[in-house]
Amino acid sequence: MAERDFLAELAAELTQARAAKRWSVERLARECGLSRTTASQAMNARRGRPVPSVETVIAICRVTGVDSRACLPLLEQGRDRERLTAPGPRADDGSRQFTREPDATGSSELDAPFNPLRPENLERSVQWALESAPPVPLARELQSNSGCGIFALYYTGPFDLYQPVSFPACLTPLYVGTVRAPWRRQGGQVDGQGGMRRRLRTYGQSIDQCNNLNLPDFQTRYLPVEEMFLDGAERLLIGDHRPVWNTVATGIGMRVVRGSQGLRTRWDELHPGRAGVEALRPSSQSADEIRTAVRRHFEDDTDA
Repeated sequence: MAERDFLAELAAELTQARAAKRWSVERLARECGLSRTTASQAMNARRGRPVPSVETVIAICRVTGVDSRACLPLLEQGRDRERLTAPGPRADDGSRQFTREPDATGSSELDAPFNPLRPENLERSVQWALESAPPVPLARELQSNSGCGIFALYYTGPFDLYQPVSFPACLTPLYVGTVRAPWRRQGGQVDGQGGMRRRLRTYGQSIDQCNNLNLPDFQTRYLPVEEMFLDGAERLLIGDHRPVWNTVATGIGMRVVRGSQGLRTRWDELHPGRAGVEALRPSSQSADEIRTAVRRHFEDDTDA
């Protein structure tokens, strides 16, 4: 029996109230003083998606005439369940799903043989191991000596543009990246110990230098893993979550070389302040254009 989805029930209540008013999502957002993304997020809430805030639910109930006392318990129970559930791709019933082998007999997928050594299942297990790891503050100096691994960055702060994914449970990453052991030019690996620590420190410094984000608002999950599994696990994570710093506001991982005559990255255009960036030429997109693209990205994900 499928587990009850309190957030989906909440979304149904709010959507019914909006429909009774014959309001579009845009009209509802204006009446509540919310962004369209925030209102749409509430209308499409369900298990595994960003959870609307108490203030958002109360505002929607107020303008639509719904008794918030009926909606807030659904929100609270939905939030409690999200805190207990590791994120990641799931079937419609909420269970985690591996890939089954193709079955030429035409039997159901549940009867198909399961091969735990199938590459995608190995990669999926790496993804879920990362998503099950406890998040830690990005500002904290890691003690990891890992040279290879995969990591994800999460936002939990008040920056308006990232509110659709800002949640203490760290459900949807802003960025997914990998760390690989370095190689000498003429064969053989060099000592790559501490690569994960150095990479996350570098990303933390970039965030700390920009003038519209605060490093304490960021969390990270990281997982030391054999290099052969990195590409597949990274592909699955990006495909499932579509992190906005991997897909729209790209460039946080780009090294800023002093004296370079190149273009600023979209990340630097959106988050100015990183050392050396001011000497670069403007990005092909303005900060306003990138902000619009980020909002559209979150709206598309919420409406999916």
